[in-house]
Amino acid sequence: MYPWNKVEPDKDSTLRMIKECVNRGFEVSYLTKNDISVAKGKVVGNCKKLIYTNTEDCVEFYHTMQFESSIKDFTEFDMIFMRADPPIDPLLLNMLELIEDNVFFVNKISGLRKANNKIYAASFDDGQETIVPQTLITKDIDLIRSFVEDNNFDKFIIKPLDGMGGKGVILFEKNNIGNLSSICDFYINHTGNAQPIICQNYIIGAEKGDVRAIVVNGEPIGAIMRVPAAGDHRSNISAGGSAVKYDMNEYELELCRKIGKRLNDDGIYFCGVDLINGKMVELNVVSPGGIVPHNQVNNNQEMQVEVIDMLLEKYKEFKA
Repeated sequence: MYPWNKVEPDKDSTLRMIKECVNRGFEVSYLTKNDISVAKGKVVGNCKKLIYTNTEDCVEFYHTMQFESSIKDFTEFDMIFMRADPPIDPLLLNMLELIEDNVFFVNKISGLRKANNKIYAASFDDGQETIVPQTLITKDIDLIRSFVEDNNFDKFIIKPLDGMGGKGVILFEKNNIGNLSSICDFYINHTGNAQPIICQNYIIGAEKGDVRAIVVNGEPIGAIMRVPAAGDHRSNISAGGSAVKYDMNEYELELCRKIGKRLNDDGIYFCGVDLINGKMVELNVVSPGGIVPHNQVNNNQEMQVEVIDMLLEKYKEFKA
């Protein structure tokens, strides 16, 4: 996962799941990608076993935490959660894939390799906008211009392929198309090495916010509505958006189940699915959040309990 000192204990979903595992009597350790090695044919890590204080308060749980470090063979663990900000280092995936058949990963390493960037979400595009808005991923600026003009978009979204938390997402209006080439050139070439970007039809109603659904084992278990801050089109909580209580309708539930079946088949057991007006716009398969705001707007319901319950069921299937 990300370094312990980067955890924000008042709003961190990972911390809630860690505490739920501790509450069940599980031994929990954490480490970062820099702690992982391959030695003598084994995947090993400098693991920090959590030495914790018994407290119901998650913030106090975090601040009083101590650690006991040791080098461990990863196959000694029953379950390994992957909790890191995208993109994932492909060399890390190469190492962990060596033990994928011996340890239960959330999410499966081969699934993360397939789904850890926005290309995977775009693959749900059937050209009819039944699941996702019309989407183009390319480095070709002329192709982006043709895509916008041919589809007669009044508004469209441009965003980086590996972005997260709403960073770099631009709402573009067709009457400003004269600036399209310069904007796209910056996004494609700003690293010095041409990178694909995403161009996507703007969905009517997006200005009101989006729905973050949590899908576990292919089943939606809860959702929040994320509302943009005043003057911003991004609804991500990390970009200043706020959460309100939301009950998905039957269409949204069935859409999540349809998406969830493929996720589950690909080894993506725990995922954040973002919806706008009945369309899927984003998948977070690496480190889905939303547990804390969901709990806060649902009378302190503890979603992490259901998440861990369902993942333990999947673990039993893995071991059978």
